[in-house]
Amino acid sequence: MATTSDDCSRFCTATHPEECVDRRPGRYFVAIYWLQNGSGHRVQTSELGEYLGVQPASVTGMLGRLDDTSLVEYERYRGVKLANRGDTVAQELAWRQCTVRVFFAVHLDLELNAHTAYRIGYTLPTHGIERLTDLVDCHQKTPCCRPTSAESACLFSIQTC
Repeated sequence: MATTSDDCSRFCTATHPEECVDRRPGRYFVAIYWLQNGSGHRVQTSELGEYLGVQPASVTGMLGRLDDTSLVEYERYRGVKLANRGDTVAQELAWRQCTVRVFFAVHLDLELNAHTAYRIGYTLPTHGIERLTDLVDCHQKTPCCRPTSAESACLFSIQTC
């Protein structure tokens, strides 16, 4: 598995995020994605830290490492935004997270928190997430839910799939 500091992540063209980023840094990509909400604006480190429940110093350290990957654009005191390839990776991770949440909600009547759904979605092999996608009839690779709070919860919106 490649880490975010490897050359692979600089030029990643993989469809599975595991080939571009490790699980922990991937959480940051998803959080930035949700907080940008399609606007492309910069997300402040304090906003990101609150969203993830992480101390500001940890956020700053991680963003410095992620900036080296060319998947995000980070400027101290100005915030961070996803670069084009980073946005693609974040969309994939968010789509996986939401597919898992929708599956658990619809088929198992269980509400997973965003963190657990992210971990499952990240870990599932491609054929596993594709099978869940078939079961929830969500074939577009766009996230099926949106965050609703600082705890990164998201609403199920199967109609948008």
